[in-house]
Amino acid sequence: MKKLVCILAILVFCSTVSSAQLLIGSKAGGMGGAGVSSVDDLSAAYYNPAALMKSKVKAAEVKISLGAQYTDPTELSQAISKISSPADFIADNYSKTLNFNGNLDGIIGFNIRKVGISLIPIANATTSKLADSLVGSVEGASQHDAVLTLGNSFSIPFLPEELSVGVNAKYITAYSGDITTTGTTLDASGTTTYGAGTGFGFDVGALTSFKGINVGIVARNLAQSITYKNKSQTSYLSCSGTTATVTNGAETTLPDSTINFNPSYAIGASATLPIIGLQVAGDYEMTSNGSATHLGAELPLHLLTLRAGLASGVGLSKITLGAKVSLPILTLGAVVIADANDKAANSYIVDINMGW
Repeated sequence: MKKLVCILAILVFCSTVSSAQLLIGSKAGGMGGAGVSSVDDLSAAYYNPAALMKSKVKAAEVKISLGAQYTDPTELSQAISKISSPADFIADNYSKTLNFNGNLDGIIGFNIRKVGISLIPIANATTSKLADSLVGSVEGASQHDAVLTLGNSFSIPFLPEELSVGVNAKYITAYSGDITTTGTTLDASGTTTYGAGTGFGFDVGALTSFKGINVGIVARNLAQSITYKNKSQTSYLSCSGTTATVTNGAETTLPDSTINFNPSYAIGASATLPIIGLQVAGDYEMTSNGSATHLGAELPLHLLTLRAGLASGVGLSKITLGAKVSLPILTLGAVVIADANDKAANSYIVDINMGW
């Protein structure tokens, strides 16, 4: 109980400034996103690179994790695949009503002796269109972070436990596209704008323990920016019967644009309660957009592990429930997420983790 009180005290003390991180991976995702000090698999590449130094695998680990929030998974995946040609998405779905805001994210990669190489994809799409109409709007964006995670653990005289430090070096590719069409239900047009970008960024983190309480801190998106090559073209949409077609005008090259990311910071604490083995964890995030708090718990029951958590902050109110099944070299995880700000959306995380 003292460990739980200490964790809550740390979070209250730090509650002054933040922005909500994504829920990546079934462990931290099932615990409300509290991953800065609790994760020890490849998802540390997202939450805190120093946490990968606590990996329990002896040789290597492979992780595949996918999360999604959607009202219709097929339409969401189609919209994301058409980010650079949103007019085609409107035409392909002429007969359907489109009104959703969804996203996909996850992590894929491997960890070899505490060196991580991973890809973190993040994509979202927003659409609005009536059925049997070519008048509507589509907006989408995707970002793919190729991440190299490095770090080390060492002793410092004034710390009771080893200090682990880690860094992520990220190469980023990104795409965006949007269109708003006007006209009639059978003939409409609009200007498609789209861009392709590349960039770099860094994350740094640290993790140590005090009397059985793990405490971590991380700074994300340091010196991070993406420069886009932008273009536009007029798209003409027409429908004959139930078949809609798109005719695109000449491309126009637009000025390049650069997005500079504001750094974000997070502190987290976690501990495992004796006898029952219950792990409790909490994170507090700080960015220019506001603050977010993540609280979670994990209870092992032999081959089955149960998880629960909550995330709250500016524009954020989620409850998470998750489970993990452990096999000799394989774990399977799943999370269900209830979003108070979008009750119609379904939100899930599934992942597979192999280590040896």
